[in-house]
Amino acid sequence: MPRLTVDLNEDGLHSIAAPSTFETGGPFEIELDNHDEAVHVHLNLDDTLSTVAHIRANNHYVEPNRSRSVTVDVEPRGTDISGRLKIATGYGSEVVYTTVTVTPPDEEPHRVDVDESLSVPATPEPEEPSLAELLADNGMLPGEAGPVIVIGLVAIALSAVAAATIESPAVLAGSLIVLVGVAVAVAISIRP
Repeated sequence: MPRLTVDLNEDGLHSIAAPSTFETGGPFEIELDNHDEAVHVHLNLDDTLSTVAHIRANNHYVEPNRSRSVTVDVEPRGTDISGRLKIATGYGSEVVYTTVTVTPPDEEPHRVDVDESLSVPATPEPEEPSLAELLADNGMLPGEAGPVIVIGLVAIALSAVAAATIESPAVLAGSLIVLVGVAVAVAISIRP
């Protein structure tokens, strides 16, 4: 949110320093920055500016060496509107004016261009081929025997690891049975 900073009591009691002009396209904040003793500040919008802007309260108390934000609600129109913001302290003994210009919002709101390609369904990604399919496609395995051989190799590897780890004659015999079973399965699957 844009901010209009007003320095209070910086050059003496009730002094006001504010920019002479300020431009906004919507709501903004008036930052009352007090540099010394506590002060009451009166904010007023002239008739022209009050057609598009509104301050909820006109009188504001700012504690010593503190800041206070005042929100100004703005409803922009189709053309620029300029008016004056009156800032007064010391019951009107010190007054400063800032010319505020409210600009219209952008002509075109943020748009997203959509082309016709978004109406076409996306083609699904092809599935990754399995190891057996890759080996068969490259001629390394006979067509239908590929999956049987790959599963057989995995079974042989697992039984070999089990036999080596457990070191039991029963496990060794089971591993040999797995090896014979895999050999029979491969022989049957590659037979024409």
